[in-house]
Amino acid sequence: MANYRIFLYNTKTQAVFAEIPFSALTYSYVMDDAGSVTVEIPIGVPKVDGSPLAPDDLFPVGTGIAIQRDEELVWGGLLWTYRLNLTTRTIAISGQGYLSYYRYRHTGVNGVVYKQIEQTEMIRRFITSAANAIGTNTDGLTPTNMVRDRTWNKYEFKPLTEVIQDLADDVTGINPSTGLRGGGFFIYVDPYWVTEGAAVGNRIYNTPDRHPYDSGIELQQGVNCEFADIAVDGTALAAAVFAVGATDGTATLTPYASDTNPELIARIPQVNDILNETSIKQQSALQYKVRSALTYGKEPIILPTADTYPGLYSPLELRPGMRVGVTTDDGFLGLVAEDYVITEASVTVASDGSDRIALTLVQASLFRETED
Repeated sequence: MANYRIFLYNTKTQAVFAEIPFSALTYSYVMDDAGSVTVEIPIGVPKVDGSPLAPDDLFPVGTGIAIQRDEELVWGGLLWTYRLNLTTRTIAISGQGYLSYYRYRHTGVNGVVYKQIEQTEMIRRFITSAANAIGTNTDGLTPTNMVRDRTWNKYEFKPLTEVIQDLADDVTGINPSTGLRGGGFFIYVDPYWVTEGAAVGNRIYNTPDRHPYDSGIELQQGVNCEFADIAVDGTALAAAVFAVGATDGTATLTPYASDTNPELIARIPQVNDILNETSIKQQSALQYKVRSALTYGKEPIILPTADTYPGLYSPLELRPGMRVGVTTDDGFLGLVAEDYVITEASVTVASDGSDRIALTLVQASLFRETED
């Protein structure tokens, strides 16, 4: 059983104004995205100053949510909506992780041109220049030694969340220090105590590359988890991929690249994938995108969903981007000690504080194009 505490704070001042009791709590993490939280609390919860919680204290975007599990802050984000239940006298709060804020901040009206800029430095510049924002600390951004060219046109207003996601998933490069093809990274935005119990900050950080990293955990049916459902999905199959870029306003030709998977074409009727890469202007970068899509689309995706046994793991031990072993004992697909990567983790907390983590998993082989 874990000891859970939930804090509400002002996102502009970082000051905690309430610790709220709860009757229901779920929260989640999503690869390169915001994740979410839902928490049910009584109406009239007292704040730190003793006064009852009021509508101004639940003002969307201005109210931050931080979740502590035992001694660790494990989730943070912004309140976006809430619903009053006048029968049960409760408030159901819904929030999303800090990256959700950057869906509402954009590239500038005059456009942005970055030439040969290291990719995490681009993110740092965007976040630093976002005035009147949520105070995201960028000290955790670690250079990957991958430089990029990016152009966002005048009036394009690209959401910064999409800018960050595109850079995180961009494996179109050569690391000059190792000579290895790769690039990209996994991105996280987490809460931290500026002053414990009194002020909450948020920090963005990245992994050094987009290679799934080992959790050290082997998931096995009937031992530490249950595999209730395994989906096999062929909707992302791609036997031919066509990528279209965008001009920078001076080029006469639109950048374009394509390629096929002859082995898949020999096995099934041809299926195409079209990539519209509106921020990429180089044909070579588009060719990497094509290669990545062909790798991803070469076989059906097997998606097991695992539910860990209560209280076994902290959610920080099983985060998106981490690698786990999978043995399902399903008697059909025959998954034994297979290498999988977590793409989503959803935590449900019972009234006694015990928690279970529902994990969405995907084959680690789909990430191997970043390891060449």
